[in-house]
Amino acid sequence: MTTKTTRIGRRAAIGGFAGAGALLGAPAILRAQQVKWIGASVAPASDFISIALDVFAKRASELTSGQVQIATHHGGALGGERENVEGLLQGAVQVATPGAAILGGWYKPAEVWTYPYLFKDVAHKDRVMTTLMPEYGEDVAKSMKVRPMASIPRMPRMVSSSRSIKVPADMKGLKIRVPETTMWRRTFERFGASPTPMAWPEVFQALKSGVIDAQENPMALTFNSGIYDVSKNLALTEHMMQDNVLIVADAAFQRLSEPLRQALVKAGRDMEDDLRPRVVADDNRILEEVKKKNIAINEVDKGAFRAALQGMDAEFPHVKKWVDRIAQIA
Repeated sequence: MTTKTTRIGRRAAIGGFAGAGALLGAPAILRAQQVKWIGASVAPASDFISIALDVFAKRASELTSGQVQIATHHGGALGGERENVEGLLQGAVQVATPGAAILGGWYKPAEVWTYPYLFKDVAHKDRVMTTLMPEYGEDVAKSMKVRPMASIPRMPRMVSSSRSIKVPADMKGLKIRVPETTMWRRTFERFGASPTPMAWPEVFQALKSGVIDAQENPMALTFNSGIYDVSKNLALTEHMMQDNVLIVADAAFQRLSEPLRQALVKAGRDMEDDLRPRVVADDNRILEEVKKKNIAINEVDKGAFRAALQGMDAEFPHVKKWVDRIAQIA
């Protein structure tokens, strides 16, 4: 059974881990009968990222007949995404749900997940993530002792702005908020925009006051943050599709018996199958809500946007291995 919370003390979490550590010192047969892990997300319990963690925890318990129990903690109760990853590396947390590219701070090739126009469409992105996860997970685990198990689906990123955008030339001089990464900045520089790194909590007021002209995010996050009250144009650029990932501490994973490891891999696949259609349906619902706000919805020339990025892979050689591998998956 999973335990859902929105706020717990870090001391309680560490205390829970200490109990799990005592269990791991017991005979092997006892360890196989009862493993208690801690899982963390930074999203509210109602968000699909947190729902994915809960679904994984529930399936893990079902598939192991209760031998693996994961207590899930949401809303950033155990810190931000980077702190959650640190928690895995330190042994205080066993499961986390960061954005896929967050691991780039420890495993630099993980930045591939913010490479623009990496996927043909959402269905291709889902096929890639499922197909690639076993070998990608092994590569990450060898490098940083954290194992990606499954993808937590998110929808494509779109541009909301104060002006109509259909081709890269429409972005000339556009002051657009981007996350603070080189790849994001270079992507929009190549589109002709003026990317402005900014913390997310500052974005709404910056748009309202005219400090920036635009921002980019999955449509649901943009809508739920009230951005369409100040940005009246939506460009269907779909320029990036970055899933979150469900990761586990590899040391804890390797201590499990082979049947339990196989059960957790299946729990991850089951979570993907459960969440993907729900996330797509929710995005379609959000689009209808956006239309009700009389937002101008602009189809874009994706070929022109892709052309603006030609040769960009040479600027980021550390992601080339995975860019090439993804291109092989139909």
